[in-house]
Amino acid sequence: MISNDTLSSSFNDSLICHPFLLARGRKSQFGLCDDEVSATVIVAVVLFLHTSLLIGAFIGLGYKLYQLKRTHVQRMSKVNFLTLARNPALMVLGALFGYIFCFILDVRVLIGRKLFPCFIFTLAYHFSVPMLSSVIVLRLIRLIVLGWMSNAKVRVGKRQMLRESMEHVALTGNAVSENAMNELVQLQQPSTPSVTSDTSRSTTMTPSDIALVDIQNNSTSITYVKEHEKPQRSSNDDKELIYFKKDTYFQNFEKGKLIDLLKFSVSSKFIYLFFGIIGFIHLTIYLIIGGVDYNNFIHGIKNSSTNKKQAFVVDTFVFAAENGCGTGTYHTNMYITYLAVYVIVIFICSIGAFFMKRDIWFVKREIALSTTNWAFFALVYGVVNLFTDVTTLVDYFVPVAPSTVQIACMLDVVFTLILPLYYQTTEKKKELTTISTNISSPNVNQDSHIRKILTHSKWNSRFLQFSEKSFSSEDIMMWNAVEQFKKVSHSDQLRTELFLKICDTYLKIGSPLELNIPRKEFGVPEIMQLYHSLTSKTSSKEGITTTVATSTTTTNQNEIISCSIFDRVQSCCEHNMLDNYTRFELVYEKQLRDECIFQEHSCLNMK
Repeated sequence: MISNDTLSSSFNDSLICHPFLLARGRKSQFGLCDDEVSATVIVAVVLFLHTSLLIGAFIGLGYKLYQLKRTHVQRMSKVNFLTLARNPALMVLGALFGYIFCFILDVRVLIGRKLFPCFIFTLAYHFSVPMLSSVIVLRLIRLIVLGWMSNAKVRVGKRQMLRESMEHVALTGNAVSENAMNELVQLQQPSTPSVTSDTSRSTTMTPSDIALVDIQNNSTSITYVKEHEKPQRSSNDDKELIYFKKDTYFQNFEKGKLIDLLKFSVSSKFIYLFFGIIGFIHLTIYLIIGGVDYNNFIHGIKNSSTNKKQAFVVDTFVFAAENGCGTGTYHTNMYITYLAVYVIVIFICSIGAFFMKRDIWFVKREIALSTTNWAFFALVYGVVNLFTDVTTLVDYFVPVAPSTVQIACMLDVVFTLILPLYYQTTEKKKELTTISTNISSPNVNQDSHIRKILTHSKWNSRFLQFSEKSFSSEDIMMWNAVEQFKKVSHSDQLRTELFLKICDTYLKIGSPLELNIPRKEFGVPEIMQLYHSLTSKTSSKEGITTTVATSTTTTNQNEIISCSIFDRVQSCCEHNMLDNYTRFELVYEKQLRDECIFQEHSCLNMK
């Protein structure tokens, strides 16, 4: 039981209620004082503004997602600014977590701090730092992982390009020229016309094998051997050319498990899993603390007037549902501990994000604004609560703590939800204005312009780098790989090798650089049917060392692999690149005009 002296001191505690409030007839209870009318009005207005802002942001986000879905169905393209660079699930959850916490704090003031259930307030208080900080951590992690994944995809894509004479193309990602391909397949004629071949054990080449090519007078001898079965080097080594080297263990890991892990790390599943783990950990801590606090309350451990603040809550227990409560020293220490741990994690992630390339979607700038916003208001919140006059007097006229957190949450919604949508809308308007003023037939002209960029070695390389910054390098690398595939006309076996590599890298479900194209259109079913046919024959004869002799004419097996088999997929890639290309053209408009990439006749007239 609580003594009368304790009750008297609880209702007239100047450490909880400022003497000015006590003089106005206010009473302290459960570590709280009575709110003034001004506090209720201010909280109601701020809550209305926050709610309106959030509803408007969600309507805008929903409309944009609907537009993107409709665009994806009609034009087979998918824009990155919401679906990849900014995950809609993270955008929504980040805004909701802040709103829910602010809503609880505001309703607590509107109802009355002494009446609002203690267990709801303490639960929100307990989860405020972990959940709000986790949103920032996830944003930083996504930015870092997107940068790593983009770099890994480019490395994997370049390794699928031809070696030796094609090394420069592989390193720059440029489109393949006719001269480069001729240099690749033309070797010096040997001094002796003899040819040794073995056709009794022919099989289809596997992508992991090493191709050794020896071209002689009127026939080609192609030997396929496993890495560990490579023959001893001889004096004829100068006649051999290694097109593809077998991937190392790390390279296989990179294009397989590593990219799969990176893809998972930027997916919605990872976001839900991350929040689930954080929520489970802190809910467990909350239940333990609540149980300990209830035990202390039942046994009267904290009822003495000398140490009643040395608890999680004052004059009650954490799980109380019939009354409100104010935070005690233990809860404050726990709050500071949480804050310190998550600040360290955010600081470490911020260092990694700082060294990432600047993306064209301004995600890095957005995260910097959001993180700075929270750092500033966290500092304000901490400094303000150091002054007892604020916590015991001002807070009951103008709710400083709820208002500080709510302003930070509203600005976070602006930076991470409204600003990206507004920026995308204004950028689209600029693009449409530029196109309408300079181009009479936008679609045809854009298609011809992007082809000129892709077939120009210098600008192809720049466009690839630009695509890396938009986290969407798959389409241009597929386009380059198809161009290289088309140039192979002297070796049917090499064409088969390239065909398998393109399917393994870009078209197979779960491939490291899987394209975002409809699986039932653009000739994809026919391509994959041929791919499965070739790989099934290869797997049935895996491990056999084979020597194949082919004439300069096309073999029956390779007649079905036409040079134009990827043409429709390549056209789809061009269409998917249009969104990036319009931004690319705006950025490099002056340089493109100076180099006369699109208007050759104007340059000739100037000369």
